[in-house]
Amino acid sequence: MKRISKECKAIADRYILARQTNQFTPCTATTRDEVIQGILGGDVYEEVLKQVETRFCTITSLLLSSQFTYTSQGYRQGVYKGFKALLGEVN
Repeated sequence: MKRISKECKAIADRYILARQTNQFTPCTATTRDEVIQGILGGDVYEEVLKQVETRFCTITSLLLSSQFTYTSQGYRQGVYKGFKALLGEVN
């Protein structure tokens, strides 16, 4: 399996920080390509993070993240895996 790129890791870290501080960009994109361009341009959409969390993070790590603002290693790995899949880096 290919490792996560530095750019993808930086994007995922930006989303994790946004979850901790609750600072997201309002989403005005309507297509997947517009969302990807926004993400690559530095926008942080809450809806995208919710989808990644739902599909790639465990319930325990979601609970710890949302209720206690604790970022576990499992949560971080799930978000990394989700953004790797979203940005097309999965073989």
